[in-house]
Amino acid sequence: MCRRRFLTLCFLQPDRYWPDLCRAIGRPELAADARFAEIHSRGEHKAECIEVLDAVFATRTLAEWRVAFADEQFPWEPFQSVTEIADDREVVANGYIATVDDGDVHYSLPTGAVQFDEQPATLRRAPEHGQHTDEVLLELGYDWDRIIELKLAQVVA
Repeated sequence: MCRRRFLTLCFLQPDRYWPDLCRAIGRPELAADARFAEIHSRGEHKAECIEVLDAVFATRTLAEWRVAFADEQFPWEPFQSVTEIADDREVVANGYIATVDDGDVHYSLPTGAVQFDEQPATLRRAPEHGQHTDEVLLELGYDWDRIIELKLAQVVA
């Protein structure tokens, strides 16, 4: 069974990268085709454009597209699963994966792409169920007698 993969082409300047993409996929004539030559005409002929690109991309595996696009200057990446992202060399190099230490268990999670001062977000495990109930209820003005009543009635943990 063939696993279908998706490539992401992030062309914020689509007309700048279109000729390079056409060349890289082995269809340089598409860059001069009036239906596809610039963003507005591609939009007007989007069904045809998608059909052509789908057919071209179906001719190679992800590994083959990686080789074909390796030296290209246009932004592209395969859409990856969470398990693939954890091993992606660029994701790791940019600090987008962090290890959470729970004492007994260590696991890796994505930190997210947003960084401040070139630092990834600090990850920590979530609190245990009901771990902060007493503090929150006290902060809300409940006294200990009422908190105990709520716990005995299984309203809160």
